[in-house]
Parts: sequence; C-alpha cells; structure tokens
Amino acid sequence: MEEDSVHYCFVKMDEQAENACQSYRAVGGFGLFLRPDCTVMKKIHIILLLLVIAGIVGMSFFVKDLTTYETFASAGEKTNKFVVVKVQLDKTVPIEYNQIKDPNRTVFYAIDKQGKRSRVVYNNSKPTDIEKSEGIDLNGYMRGDHFECTKLQMKCPSKYKDNMKAAEKNLSTATTTDGPKY
Repeated sequence: MEEDSVHYCFVKMDEQAENACQSYRAVGGFGLFLRPDCTVMKKIHIILLLLVIAGIVGMSFFVKDLTTYETFASAGEKTNKFVVVKVQLDKTVPIEYNQIKDPNRTVFYAIDKQGKRSRVVYNNSKPTDIEKSEGIDLNGYMRGDHFECTKLQMKCPSKYKDNMKAAEKNLSTATTTDGPKY
C-alpha cells in the first residue's frame, strides 16, 4: 500500500475514536474520515453503497405502479384503496361530457373482465378517441356505486390490423400452383 494514497473509513464515535480522530480530517460531519492508513472503506465501496441506496429509493417510487389488476367487485371490497381495473368501454350508454358546463368531468360506463358494469367518474377532460379504444386501464378508487378514476390509460386499436388483412389477401392471391416464376 502506498503511503500517499487516501482511503475512506467509517469510525465509530466513542471515546477512543474521538481521541483518535484528532489526527483525522472529518468529511461532511457524517463520521466519515480521511485517514492515510485506513483500508476498510475505499472509494468504490462508498460509491457502491450510495448506488444501492439510490436504487432502493428509486424502486420505492414505483411500488404504486406494481399493483395487480382488480375487478369492480374486488375493488368494491377495497374501499378507499388505490386499485387498477382493466375494463372495456360500454358503448351502449353515451359518454357524459359537457365541455362548457364542466370541462373537467367525464362520466361513462365500463365493463370489467367478469362482465360487471360500473359507472366511472373521471375528473378530467374527455380523452380523445376513447370510443375507439380496445381496452382501458382505470387507476383510482371505488366509491360506493361508482369508480373514481384519477388516471386512465387506453389501449388503442392497432394501426397495422387493416394492413395485415390486406397483406394476407395479397399473399393468398399471389400464390399460384404453377411454381415459382424466375
């Protein structure tokens, strides 16, 4: 070990350490001291420790998004608890949205995967092309007789569906029994 190299170490602050720390230079007041002869905690160890802490803190922000899908029935049992319900828009009932009277309120009916229909109140403007969506993920809370949606995510129809049908049609008409043409 070179004598000029500086390593980091954590020192337990007891009476013995306080006496020993008189010759050390404190860094940031966190009990981290620079000491030429200490090989316990090197720079890479501190960096790795900070990365692990940052990873744990970062993952804690996404725990809310890792919820499982519920149905309206199971969401009703979890009153005032945040849930995500996968639904389809009930197109037999018109969407209630008045842009002039209340532009931040959209009311519609949705059907979950078990076939149960529920009224959904979305306190935001009507999403564009909600009628064309194949499915909707509703994030929010079940409030008695309706679902209060705080955020929704629509699954839009694929723009390639029509192109796939046309390609299949062209493929079936292009095949012949004569064999390949060169």
